Amino acid sequence: MDEYELPEMLRSPLEELCLEVAQLEIGAPRTFLREVISPPSADVIDHAVELLHNLGAVTDGTGARLTPLGQKLARLMVHPMLGKMLLLAGLFRCFQPVMTICAALGYKSPFLCPMGKEKEANAAKKELSDGSESDLVALSNAYNGWCRGRARFANQNFLSHQTMDFIHRLRQDLQSVARDMLSEVPEDHTDPVYLMEVCKAVVVAGMFPKLASIRRWGKGETMEGLKIMVHPGSVNATKSDCVVAFYDIQESSQRFLYDTTVVSMAPCLLFAPELVELNRTSHRVVFQLGGWEVAVAPEVADNLKALRTDIDEFISRSVGHRPTEVHMAATDALSRLFSQSAGGTLEGNDDDEEDEAGTPRGV
Repeated sequence: MDEYELPEMLRSPLEELCLEVAQLEIGAPRTFLREVISPPSADVIDHAVELLHNLGAVTDGTGARLTPLGQKLARLMVHPMLGKMLLLAGLFRCFQPVMTICAALGYKSPFLCPMGKEKEANAAKKELSDGSESDLVALSNAYNGWCRGRARFANQNFLSHQTMDFIHRLRQDLQSVARDMLSEVPEDHTDPVYLMEVCKAVVVAGMFPKLASIRRWGKGETMEGLKIMVHPGSVNATKSDCVVAFYDIQESSQRFLYDTTVVSMAPCLLFAPELVELNRTSHRVVFQLGGWEVAVAPEVADNLKALRTDIDEFISRSVGHRPTEVHMAATDALSRLFSQSAGGTLEGNDDDEEDEAGTPRGV
């Protein structure tokens, strides 16, 4: 055991600190942080700045200047990934469920799994997910049920009443800060299908590039090529042939993904910070999406490029401003788009003899 505890800067994620450095306009985070006592490694700083750049919070790879979105994220009291989800949720009319998700992810999971009761606990969580294929939707539904039934509901559904109570208070704080920043939050979608799908799109926008392709029985690879397995406590533990967004990855007996959500390719292609066209034929266009190659039909590719530009402009002009009728119509149209597949397939090896955690053939 170490005689002294490591400094917090060496134990904690640096994204929020790098955001604060950029907000203070005191230079690039890498330059500033290497002057502190017990500085973090350059690789850790670079990873934090890269994440902020992917989120659209900083103007370039140095991380020295904030974008308008980054200035708003710096005012929120949550991790920048969660902050972006919260701001976009107000824009895309799924504010209430995403606020619950952000409050819980910023604290800890309320789901319990008592020894000897694993099967019952997992079944209760799956019931709460309501067919959404999302641990995060299960979390939102659990909170709504807890608000109605409190301790009794928690006991019946393998939830921690104390954790739910803290999430409730944290959620109230988030709502106060976010509403001040957003001026006015439009009413959430009333259609439950649209509401669920637009929530998933907002999750992708906030968590990118935390995506993994799942080939069979919860095993697959992250966008960076890490072999992973969906945690057995997830509602997606046995999923096959899909893409999931995830919030956390931890290594014990295996490298496990936590807080997963099955997502369509459409929001992945639309919200990726970069989408590079690698190859085009009369039948298909291949894009580089992070560490993946994704094939779509040529007409879909052209529409994607135009939509990405429109969405970026829409977000930059709308976040924090009072919603208009045009805004409401636009969010309805985008919500319908997010609930549809973009027709993309991941380029991979068709050989069934590949390792069972290998790259999937398609999504």
